[in-house]
Amino acid sequence: MNHTAKKLLVGTVGAAGLFLATTATANADTTHKVAKNDTVWDLSQKYGVSIQAIEALNNIDQNSHLIVTGQTLKVPAKDAQVSENNNTAQAADKKADTENTSDVTVKAGDTLWTLAQQYNTSVEKLRELNGLAADAYLIHPGNVLKVNGTVQATQQPAQTEQPVQQQTEQPVVQQEATQEQAQEPQLVVSANHTTHTVQAGESLYSIAQAYGVTVDSLRSANNLGATLLVGQTLTINDPAKDPAQEAAAQQVAQEQAAAQAQQQAAAQQAAQEQAAAAQAQQQAAAQQQVQQPVQNQAPAQTQTQAPAQQTQQTQQVQQQAQPTQVQQPQQQVVSTSADGSAIAAYAQSFIGTPYVWGGSTPSGFDCSGLTQYVYAHFGKQIGRNTIAQESAGTHIPVSQAQVGDLLFWGTPGSTYHVAIYLGGNSFVAAPEPGQSVKIGNMAYFMPSFAVHVN
Repeated sequence: MNHTAKKLLVGTVGAAGLFLATTATANADTTHKVAKNDTVWDLSQKYGVSIQAIEALNNIDQNSHLIVTGQTLKVPAKDAQVSENNNTAQAADKKADTENTSDVTVKAGDTLWTLAQQYNTSVEKLRELNGLAADAYLIHPGNVLKVNGTVQATQQPAQTEQPVQQQTEQPVVQQEATQEQAQEPQLVVSANHTTHTVQAGESLYSIAQAYGVTVDSLRSANNLGATLLVGQTLTINDPAKDPAQEAAAQQVAQEQAAAQAQQQAAAQQAAQEQAAAAQAQQQAAAQQQVQQPVQNQAPAQTQTQAPAQQTQQTQQVQQQAQPTQVQQPQQQVVSTSADGSAIAAYAQSFIGTPYVWGGSTPSGFDCSGLTQYVYAHFGKQIGRNTIAQESAGTHIPVSQAQVGDLLFWGTPGSTYHVAIYLGGNSFVAAPEPGQSVKIGNMAYFMPSFAVHVN
């Protein structure tokens, strides 16, 4: 009898120990490693515990409810047991609640939490009825949602947890901002980095292009949301470009272009003045040649004729001289020994003359008409078209061209454009219909070969 009592006592003590061990295990705290997008409210729903219990156990600020990705939290088990009992009761009522389901159209300002309070249900039930994700918060005006329950005329807090829950049920934008703040300490800043302050009108794409980086690198370096804010400071990791240097280089290029334009304008004006002076000298020389015979005859006529006859003869000589001056061609031939600089200067005097197909006068030129007219002015006949002008001298490479030489585009025998070389990378030509005679740059339109006119 004593032996049986001892066995019974040992068995009772063992069962009690097993019960205590089970109770201890059930009451032991559970740990949870915070994942991306986790919130205290999510964990309270997942583990069936109150928000206050989690925050009190882990010393979490009950105003910001801030948790950080990778943080290990303790989840109290006591509330979990209460939650299991509550879940059992909820499962029992689920069928009855489902039978009382109705449709609601979402209005501006509605949230899952306000609808749950209005219809005396929970956010979880609304998610389950409508197939929403466990972390879904956004609903849009016009959405039709299923709800179970009836509209409550007076809203009373069902439990002390609701005010805290209401604080955590904030719009998605606020939750994302909280999550960004939680992730900020984990940002990695490259040793080669700079910062940029967002200006009005800028976008992630334009900023990425300016610094030579990708949009993804901007997002990962700054944990950006859906929008940029003017005045926001961004971190740029490993920039391939410096917008400030590029802006300075662009400004220098613009200044150089403006200076070059001024130089070209000055050169053009000087060429026009030189050509005008040369033309004036030619006209004076031609007039002197016409008047010289009159001056030679005047002494003899003074000795043999009366003053009246001398006056009459002088007038006749002048009348004879005038038709001779009018009948001279408009283009004066200067000399066959003119140097290339004079040819280049005379060609530049026609800058601004309109392009005319087949034109060969100052009223309008095509490319070969201009070169023919300029060289004819110096007594050189080079032909009318580009093919003929190829044979006007010696073929040389463009690198050996001298000022005043002809530049050709196309293969010999099939050229399609001609110009007069000005030195450096410049040439003067009548380019194409709709344009005028102007100075071109070989850096943008390289000739095929050159001809030095014999």
